Amino acid sequence: MAGAAPLLSVRGLNAWYGESHALHGVDIDVHRGETVTLLGRNGVGKTTTLRAIMGLIRKRTGEIAFDGQDLMRLPLHRTAHAGIGFVPEERGIFATLTVDENLLLPPVVAKGA
Repeated sequence: MAGAAPLLSVRGLNAWYGESHALHGVDIDVHRGETVTLLGRNGVGKTTTLRAIMGLIRKRTGEIAFDGQDLMRLPLHRTAHAGIGFVPEERGIFATLTVDENLLLPPVVAKGA
């Protein structure tokens, strides 16, 4: 995807839980059509990275842009309206549903709402 601007661009992302500095300078680019996976053992920051991108962790620094829009200062609902979502792993809550059914559960957010 040389030359194409990333759909999601994360630069120098740092995040804190209270006084604990949990993320240190994370950089990620995701281009249109790509699937990106964060891998690592428990406690290395996978969920924290996603929560910081979403804005669920408000004590953070760095740059986050989605489709050219700065997400760092947006309220959570505006981040969702921009098209960013997070489906956390919660074992057993919807164990009877298929993966497709689980992913279809979040409501559709209307533009301008």
